[in-house]
Amino acid sequence: MDITQLKKVELEITSDCNAACPGCQRTSLNNLGKLKVQDFSLADLKRIFPPNNYQGIEFKFCGVLGDPAIHPEFAEMLEYLLLCGGTCSISTNGAVGTADMWRKIGQLCHDHEKRFHLHWCIDGHEQTNHIYRVNTKWKVLERNMNAFVETVGEYVYRAKWVFIVFDHNEYEIETAREHAERLGFSFATRTGMRNSFQKWIAELPQKVVVNNKKKVVKVEKVITTTGTKEHSKVEQVKKLDDFIAKENKTHKETVEVLQTIQCKYIHEGEIFIAADQTMWPCCFLSDSSTNNKEKINDKMHEYGDGWNSLQDKSINEVMQHPWFDKILTDSWDPNHSKHLPRCIRTCAYNKAYHNEINHNDKVTA
Repeated sequence: MDITQLKKVELEITSDCNAACPGCQRTSLNNLGKLKVQDFSLADLKRIFPPNNYQGIEFKFCGVLGDPAIHPEFAEMLEYLLLCGGTCSISTNGAVGTADMWRKIGQLCHDHEKRFHLHWCIDGHEQTNHIYRVNTKWKVLERNMNAFVETVGEYVYRAKWVFIVFDHNEYEIETAREHAERLGFSFATRTGMRNSFQKWIAELPQKVVVNNKKKVVKVEKVITTTGTKEHSKVEQVKKLDDFIAKENKTHKETVEVLQTIQCKYIHEGEIFIAADQTMWPCCFLSDSSTNNKEKINDKMHEYGDGWNSLQDKSINEVMQHPWFDKILTDSWDPNHSKHLPRCIRTCAYNKAYHNEINHNDKVTA
């Protein structure tokens, strides 16, 4: 594969965020004192993606650790890629950035309608959104949504309110849906394995890092999921868990599972670029690298530091590395020396662990 075959690029332009969501890897790292705030600049983006025609490539601003809207050059990055012919999609908690920035983003959506998508990740309404989206301020979020609407005009339908359903916010679904309708946004609810299989009690520390400064926050102890939010892939997940836990896997069992892997990189032409400018096949393996899950960094040690860094390599050069070129797919086999169970767990059986989005309203494409 080379850059001409790319269809999607997920960009984590920063690992900084205004929020401290209990289910986020960033919050876990912060609580352990292991969070490293990093970002790359507009100049870095232009070096990685020099002026060219990027028609047919979707640039997804949605990170593993950070919220793109906190980056001071966020709007300029969007504008650059849109002017280069790319499509841009954004996922943000929305409670960050100035009203002027959101007016500019609304104008960009207006000017590049068919190549722009915006997901406002708002998990509740005024009474509950802050319970999961810890540290977000409703008044700031509402101001930013209104600023966006001011300039986006008739193309407001390119924005969507995406609502993760928990026990504590379920009663506000209709209120949120009505608010989205007034703004002109489409509306969707989302469930995921976090809702079905995990029970959280948010014991956040009294001090968390917000914008690189320690800040006292109110501790919320009502952020729980009780397992009542049903996920349609429960049976497939159980099969995956059983397969991964089984010590003596038969060749037939292994082949059957590996054939169900739908890899973002291999099958969908997608790459993930982290805030430290390392390139990965997907956000999941970047996430694993952040905390050395499954000893991924140990398994890559022989390649040396910076083997997948875009600070001094091009995308094509990283794609041609033996790991991207062949070892990645070979390592799906549990018997491979560089095997990463995450590939099976996350992307086998029709990506059973992925979130589900239930589109409640018709969305114009």
